[in-house]
Amino acid sequence: MFDSYLIEIDDLEAGLLLRQGEAFVFHAVAPRFRAFEGAVFADPWSAERALRRHAQRPTPKRDGARDPGAPRRVPPAAGRRALG
Repeated sequence: MFDSYLIEIDDLEAGLLLRQGEAFVFHAVAPRFRAFEGAVFADPWSAERALRRHAQRPTPKRDGARDPGAPRRVPPAAGRRALG
C-alpha cells in the first residue's frame, strides 16, 4: 500500500490522502471538498466512498449567500492600499 493517494471524483482532483501512522488524512485540493480537510480514514477506499457520496449531494443554493468555496474578501489593513 502506498503512503499517499490523489483522489479524483468525476475527473476533479478532490484532494490528497496521506498516510499518518496506520490511518490516512485527507487534504482538500478542490474547494468543494474543504469540509473533509483533516478528516481521518482507515483506508483510501473509505475516503473515496465518503467523497463520492458528498459529491452526489446537490449543493444548496441560497439567494444572496456567498459561495462557501469562494475566497473571502478581506478589507485592507489601515494605512494600506487595496490591490486590484
